[in-house]
This record gives sequence, C-alpha cells and structure tokens, in this order.
Amino acid sequence: MKLIIATTLAASAAAFAPSASIRAATSLDANIYDTLVGLEGPGQVWGADGIAVGKEEADLKGYDNFGLFTQRLASTGVAATLAGAGPFTVFAPTDTAIESYETTVGPITADVLNYCIVPGNVSSGAVSSAPLTSLQGSAIPYSRKFRKDFVDDAILGEATFGQFSNFPTDVACDNGVVHSIGMVIVPGYGAVGGGVGQTQL
Repeated sequence: MKLIIATTLAASAAAFAPSASIRAATSLDANIYDTLVGLEGPGQVWGADGIAVGKEEADLKGYDNFGLFTQRLASTGVAATLAGAGPFTVFAPTDTAIESYETTVGPITADVLNYCIVPGNVSSGAVSSAPLTSLQGSAIPYSRKFRKDFVDDAILGEATFGQFSNFPTDVACDNGVVHSIGMVIVPGYGAVGGGVGQTQL
C-alpha cells in the first residue's frame, strides 16, 4: 500500500515539475519588436484638459505607448531587423513623440528609425560611456545636463508627473534592450558639447 501511495505522489509531482524544454530564466521569449508591441509607456495625466470632462488634473488619462513606432517599423521593413538575432539597443519614441514629429517634420523614414537603433546591448547606466553608433551610420550624441542623461535632446528615463509610471528604460528582450524616449531623434543633430561621456551643467 505504501509503495502504491509513494508511486502516485511521485507521478503527481512529476506532472507539475518544469519541463526540460522550458527556456532559461534569462530568456524572455520576446524579441524587441514583439516587446514593443505590448510595452506600456509612461502614464499621462489629464492636466487642464480634464476640467472640462469632470476629471482632476492629476487623474490618469492613459499611457503613452509605442503602437505608432511599431507600425512605422513594420511599414518601413525595419521591424525585420529587430526580429533578428541582435543584440540591439533601441531608443523608442512614444506615440505622442511620433505624432509630434509627423505633424511638424513629416513622415518617419527608415533612416530615422535606424538612427534609433544601436548595435549591442547598452544599459541606461552605460549610455554615457558607450559609443552610440546607430544602424543608420551616424553616432547619437550623448550629454549630461540638468542632472539628466540625454541622447540628442531626448531625456533618458524621464520622470512623469504624479504617481504614475515613468518612461521605461532597461526593458530586457531576448535580442537586446529598449529605452523609451519622449521625442524622435534624428540624424544630423548636434548637441552642444555632445558626444561620448560629455557632461554639461
């Protein structure tokens, strides 16, 4: 009887044991593109616009996600790159940043999108010392000013207003890392004093 019980318990335990085919904990089962599709961006509050609809200024309006960025990646063919082996570091502009760029500048091209991508896995803490040569071919200027890290004029790890989530950085993917930014960075930009390891103010 004891043998039967022991055998039954062992079989039950085996049914709940991790399968040998499960990937290691360091693998996230999502490449950069797929991660961006579902990534939640920074929280947005209503601000003064909320008064007209019965909301407090500090109430959550929604999240500034990356749907437009992923759409532009797909339509220009750059998404295929981010589905590759990598590793890549992506400075991903939010929906609001894309809308602003397309309103004031024009359509986003593959060149602009490739400028947002750097070969290698560069954490936010290493951006100040790493060479940020993009897939477009130009180097992205780095600067430190106002006690913040900038790539071009985009703040890295920008804090949002109130208690809601900030711009996500160091989002780990199977083939690299994502840092979100609040503006579209473009080739040819020249920050004053910008470059690898440059510090201002």
